[in-house]
Amino acid sequence: MAQLSQLTNHIRTYTVAGGMEKVPEIARRYGLKVSLGCWIAADLEQNETELALCIKTAQANRRVIDRVFVGNEAILFGFVTPDQLNGYMKRVRDALPRRIQVTTAEPWSTWLLTPEIGQYADVISVHLLPYWEGMSTRDSLRFLEHAYNDVAAEFPDKPVIIGEAGWPSEGRTKRFAVPSIANEAYFMRAFVQLAMEKGYDYYLLEAYDQPWKGGNEGSVGASWGMFDALGNPKFGFSGLLRTFPEWRTYALFASVLTLALGLMILGWMPRMRQQGYLVMGGLVAVVTTGLLVLIDASQLEYFEAQDLAMIIAMTPLVLLASTVILTEGIELAASLWRVERRQVRATIPESAARVSIHVPCYNEPPAMVIETLNALARLDWDNFEVIVLDNNTPEPETWEPVRAHCATLGERFRFYHYDNMAGFKAGALNEALRLTDPNAVYVAVIDSDYQVEPFWLRRALPFFAGPNVALVQGPQDYRDGHQTLFKAMAYEEYRGFFQIGMVERNEHNAIIQHGTMTIVRKHALEEVGGWAMWCITEDTELGLKLFEAGYAAAYIPDSMGRGLIPDTLDAFIAQRYRWVYGAMQIMKRHAGAIFLGRTKLTAGQRYQFLVGWLPWISDGLGMIVTYMALIWTALMWAAPQTFDVPLPALSASALALFAAKTLKTLLLYPQKVRSGMKGAIMASVAGLSSTHAVGKAVIAGLLTRGAPFLRTPKCEDPALLSQALRKVWQETTLFGVCMLALLGLATGPSTDDPAVQLWMLMVFVQSVPYLATVVTACLSAVSQRVRATKAAPIAPPTPAPEPVLPKAA
Repeated sequence: MAQLSQLTNHIRTYTVAGGMEKVPEIARRYGLKVSLGCWIAADLEQNETELALCIKTAQANRRVIDRVFVGNEAILFGFVTPDQLNGYMKRVRDALPRRIQVTTAEPWSTWLLTPEIGQYADVISVHLLPYWEGMSTRDSLRFLEHAYNDVAAEFPDKPVIIGEAGWPSEGRTKRFAVPSIANEAYFMRAFVQLAMEKGYDYYLLEAYDQPWKGGNEGSVGASWGMFDALGNPKFGFSGLLRTFPEWRTYALFASVLTLALGLMILGWMPRMRQQGYLVMGGLVAVVTTGLLVLIDASQLEYFEAQDLAMIIAMTPLVLLASTVILTEGIELAASLWRVERRQVRATIPESAARVSIHVPCYNEPPAMVIETLNALARLDWDNFEVIVLDNNTPEPETWEPVRAHCATLGERFRFYHYDNMAGFKAGALNEALRLTDPNAVYVAVIDSDYQVEPFWLRRALPFFAGPNVALVQGPQDYRDGHQTLFKAMAYEEYRGFFQIGMVERNEHNAIIQHGTMTIVRKHALEEVGGWAMWCITEDTELGLKLFEAGYAAAYIPDSMGRGLIPDTLDAFIAQRYRWVYGAMQIMKRHAGAIFLGRTKLTAGQRYQFLVGWLPWISDGLGMIVTYMALIWTALMWAAPQTFDVPLPALSASALALFAAKTLKTLLLYPQKVRSGMKGAIMASVAGLSSTHAVGKAVIAGLLTRGAPFLRTPKCEDPALLSQALRKVWQETTLFGVCMLALLGLATGPSTDDPAVQLWMLMVFVQSVPYLATVVTACLSAVSQRVRATKAAPIAPPTPAPEPVLPKAA
């Protein structure tokens, strides 16, 4: 009261409950007049108690109280009917002297729609709050004046007062109405000047911020005060107004952060052409600026529990999104503008070293395996053996034809069948290693569907010229990508990793070893303990162990053999699930080497393995964000006064992450994969179709200890459309729920709020992977059925050209 008495001689209250009946007595000590409030709600019994105390308080403080407000927006919120409100006002009017005016307070529109509530009102008290009308501060006074005149015209015989006029300093934007301290100050200054010119009788809303109102009116409800909740003035009624008073601090911090982070990243990156440095420097500036904008947007004067929960949930997403954006940018810049490439010495050996080629099988179509063996028999290399190890195939008619065919290919080909073998594919490879010719120098592994080129060993083995090279890896390539639209999409998706990701990883001696088209020094394989039977991606784990032991690897991006693409989306997704789950197993088991540097891994190798897993981890976090977004949207719909739209930083982070990953694909594919924009789009859709499976694999891989090996089926029968959709019922359901959430938001009352619009865009973007899955499932089923009904033979792929081999030593 002492503080307010320095600014005004008149205050308004809203209730006499909770000790507020003592306000008139306190106000009298400071020379203040009081317009007493009597709160009218839906509880009629409580209304009677409030009315009795209001009348009693007014009668006891006749010299202080000049008006009594019976109800505040009680008609607007439907607490009582006009007749009930009129009855309450008449009772108060009859109980008090005529000197004390009696009225009720309603927005201007309510007075115009229900003018009968003015029957017992001595004055017409109208609330004029341009923010709730979505008006900009520039248009607010013009609106206020027109609304005032409309109400005055409706009640020509009664004086009109302005019961509330104000502007919030914080909260959600409503159409053109932007809450901010600067806008609040501007409105208050301009309104007071207008009121003095027009002779308005008015009350400013409000003296102090009321944090408790945030639970009823959303974040904006707490911030209408001219003083904050601690009594500090939020602005002055004179002087310069700034919309962003902290700009110098933010500008300095942005400059320092951009410079430090930029120098660190650019100093670590390889030599590039000028465009690469400009792009990365600009990207660092964009990320740091974006982070500061998000921090500023997340600064709330008063935190509700839900705001704190959202910030806690948002922080890892913002940090992960920023990291992924930068790492994707680094790969893009290095791929397009790198000046120098790592050279691995390759020399044709004077004698042909012994190579043991291992072909593990489990329940594979015998005709397919036989074609694989025939291709191996055509190898242009004199000194090799082939070990075909079939493990746990239950039907003899599946593996016996393969054994019989091996007998026809000569003594180079040895066939073994085992029942009840532990360790899945890794167990079979370890047994094949035990059966390997002791004179073998190298162990090569191919999948049972791969048909290698005759020059494979001649092309790859020269890269073992360096004694420290323990691994030579070729790309996974496919011979059936032309057969259906689905396979063409999957083929493009595979190619991106082997033509972009693996090439860049090779620059840091950090390639991912794959279980096919791979050759390993036998003694190095034995030194690191062979194939890990605890991991369902034993090939990747072996490659990492070799790097940890200090060995080097070489990657040859040329196709030297081709396999089969999964026939159905279900098989494609299962394969991706295995890869991701295995990666999480490796990350946990090798955490000391990856995060703490406890082995011979270089910083570049550790970086490449981490950033290679980050996009998958982001899909896992994205799945959690999607679930949270759907739950929160439902709460917003069910209790809009309690649950407000989340902070824009959460939506912006999810959108930026999606945009960065998609943009990288669209920019790199035409340049590095050379499949044009069409190939980039096909790869993007195919990749998005596995997003949900990737997210599940990340969560499962981090939270569980083991999962069974998932074999990728080959030569499957075509799936019916209904079967394909049943396989992706989770994605279909989630897409439907996202659409329902968008419908609920679109039909809600806050679609003019940019934060709600951004949230809607985020929900839509989060639904895109589910839509991609449904579309890809349909394409998989339809294109497979079309292929199955066609009688025309399919043209074989063009053979790989003979390689240019290095010179002999």
